[in-house]
Amino acid sequence: MPVGNPFRLRFTEQQRDHSGFIRTFSVGMLEVLPSADIAWNRLVVIRSAPGAGKTSILRLLTPESLTTIIGIDDADDGIKALRNALEDLGVLSNRELRILGILVSVGKDYRSLIDLGPRESGNQKIFFKLLDARILARAIEAIATACGLRFPQDAKRIQFLPREGSEGEAARDALVQIGAGFQDSSYSSADGNAVDGSSLLGLVRSKERSVLTLLDSLLPVEWESEVGHSRLYALPFLGNVDIAVDGQLLEYRPVVLFDDVHELEAVQRESLYSQLLDRSNNLGRWIAERKEAVPDQELLTGNTDGRDYQMVALEDELTAGSKGGHSPRLSRILSGIADSRAQVRLASLGVHETFTSLLGSSEQAPTDRKSEVLDSVTANLQKLVDGNPQYKGWLAAAEMRNGGLDPLEAAQDYRELQILIERDLKRSQPALFEYEIETEQATKMSSSGTKAASKLFLAVEHRLPYYAGYEVLADLSSRNVEQYLGLGGDMFDLMTSAVTQRRRTGARLSAEEQDHRVRRSSKQLWEAVVRRVAHGPDVLALLHTIADNSRLETFRPTAPYAPGVTGTAIALHERRFLFYRNDGRGRDARYERLSRALSSAVANNLLEMSAEATNAKGQKWSVLYLNRLLCPHFDLPLQRGGFREQPITKLAQKIDLARQVGGLQTVPDPTMPLSTLEGWPK
Repeated sequence: MPVGNPFRLRFTEQQRDHSGFIRTFSVGMLEVLPSADIAWNRLVVIRSAPGAGKTSILRLLTPESLTTIIGIDDADDGIKALRNALEDLGVLSNRELRILGILVSVGKDYRSLIDLGPRESGNQKIFFKLLDARILARAIEAIATACGLRFPQDAKRIQFLPREGSEGEAARDALVQIGAGFQDSSYSSADGNAVDGSSLLGLVRSKERSVLTLLDSLLPVEWESEVGHSRLYALPFLGNVDIAVDGQLLEYRPVVLFDDVHELEAVQRESLYSQLLDRSNNLGRWIAERKEAVPDQELLTGNTDGRDYQMVALEDELTAGSKGGHSPRLSRILSGIADSRAQVRLASLGVHETFTSLLGSSEQAPTDRKSEVLDSVTANLQKLVDGNPQYKGWLAAAEMRNGGLDPLEAAQDYRELQILIERDLKRSQPALFEYEIETEQATKMSSSGTKAASKLFLAVEHRLPYYAGYEVLADLSSRNVEQYLGLGGDMFDLMTSAVTQRRRTGARLSAEEQDHRVRRSSKQLWEAVVRRVAHGPDVLALLHTIADNSRLETFRPTAPYAPGVTGTAIALHERRFLFYRNDGRGRDARYERLSRALSSAVANNLLEMSAEATNAKGQKWSVLYLNRLLCPHFDLPLQRGGFREQPITKLAQKIDLARQVGGLQTVPDPTMPLSTLEGWPK
C-alpha cells in the first residue's frame, strides 16, 4: 500500500485535523514570542517571508486548537511540553483557557473595496465597517467553540455585559456606533441588561451582507450616502465587556489575531495599523504579515519610525544567538517538526527510528575512494613543499599526527595544511636564503574556519558529498519552515523508496544520496526565481552576481574568508540612494533595478539581511546573505560570516550586465564566471 508523504501536508489540509496539527507543532516556536506580561496588552507584529510559520502560530492560539490540547487525556511528552509553554505564555492555566483567540483573515477580498468602493476617507469607513462585522462574528464563533456550543445555533446563550464605569461607557458607545438598533438606554447597571450573541450576530451579518451586496452591484452605487465606521468599534467593545454563557461569567481575555495583513492595499494596512496601535484598546492585538507588505525603506533599514509595537521578526528570532550561521534553536525546532510528522508514517513502513536519525552521519566515501583521495591530496601537498622546502617540518608534523587516522580525515588535515602554506607564502617576503619555519606556526594559523574550508575544497575537488545530515538540512531551510518541509519531503521520498526496495540499509540515507537530492533542490530553487517573485529577472541577476562573486572568493587557494563567502554588503551611508527622495523626483534611476531586486529578494527570503549593522573597514555595512538553498548549486558553504563589500554603483552595473548576458536563462552556470565577461566591473 502506498505511504503518503507527511511533509507534503500543507496548512489547508491540516485545518481538517486539529489533532494532527497540534502533534506536529513544534513547541520551540513559542520561544520566539514575547513574554506574557507584554503579549496581551499591546500590538504584536509577527513578520517573515512566506512559509516561516506565522499562520501556524496564530492558529495555535484559537479555541479550536487550545481546546484540542486541553482535551487530550493520554498526553505524551510533546503535548505536556506544549501545555507548559502555553501556561508560561499566559494562554492556559490548569488546563483552562485564559485568552480567547479571534482569528480574522484579511485576505484579498478587502482589496476590492479600493477598486469598487468609495474614494479616500469614505473607503476607510466602509473598510472598517466590514472589518468590524467580521471581527464580531468571529468573536461569537470563538466563544461558542471555547464553550463547546453549536455555532450559530447557540449564539443566543452568549451575553456581552458592559463593565462598570468608563470601560462600560466605552463599550456602550462603540456598540451604538456599530448598530443604531442598540440604544444607549438599553444599558443600565441597575437592571443588568446585556447584549445577547444572537442579536449581535444578526446585526453584524446584516452589515456584512449590505457591504458585499453593494460591491457586487451591477449598477452605480452612491457611496456618499452609505454610512460607515470612522474607526474600528469592535476593539473598544470587546475590550470593555465581560463575556458570559448562560449567565456564567467567563475569564477569557480577547485577543484579535489578524492574519494575511500583507494582502491589504497599502492604505488599508496603514489604516489598520493606526487603529491597532491605540494603547487605549483594552485587549490583545496581533498581526501576521509577510515582508512583501513592508515599505522598501522600512524593510531594508529596519526603521519603524518609532512605532509602539512588539516586533517578532520570525527569521531573526529563530536564529538568535547562532554562531557561524548554525542555530541550535532552529535545528531543534525543525527536527521536532520533522520527527513528529514522520513518526506514524515511518512506523507504518516498519521503521522505528526517528526521521533525523536516518539522516545521521554517514560515510562520505567508500574505503577505496578514501585512499584515492588521500593519495591525490598528499601528492599535491608534496609537490608544493618540494618547491618550498622551508615547510618540510610542517609536512613531517602532519604525517606524524595523521598516521592512525581515517584516510578521509587525514586528507582533510593535509588539505588544510596546503591552504596554510599558500596563505603563508602570500604574506611572506621572499628571502635570499629560506630557513625552515617552525611547525608551531602552522598550529597557530589553523582555525575552525580553515578546517571547514579544507572539507569544502576536498568535497568539490574530488566530488565527495558535502550537504548531508539533519543539521545541514536545518541550515538549508534558511530559517523557513516551508522550505524545510520541502527538503524533508524529498528525503522522505528517498526513505520510502529505500524501504520498498528492501535495501540492506533500510530507510537510512547515505551522504551521497542526500547531497545529490540537495543539489537538485538547489537547482530547482534557482529555476523558480524568475516566475516566483516580483521583478524576477532583476532578482535572478542580483543573486547570480552575488553567488558568482562568492564562489570566486571562496575558492581562492589561500581561502582568505574561510570557510567561504556567501553574501555581499552595502555601506549604510549608501542605502539612502535606494529609496525615493523627498523632493518628489523619485528614486535615482541608476539604482532603480538594484533597489527593486533587493526589496523583492529580501521580502521572499532569497536574501537574508543581517538584523544589525556590521562593522568592517572603518564603517558600517548592511550584510545580505544568499538563501542557504541557493548555495549548493555554486558549491558554497552554509556558514554565515563570509561576505564581500561592494559599492552600490558597482553592484548596480553588475546587475545590468548580468541581465544583458543572461537573457531568459533561469539557472546560472557556476563554471562560467561572470567576471570573465567583457566590461565586467572590477
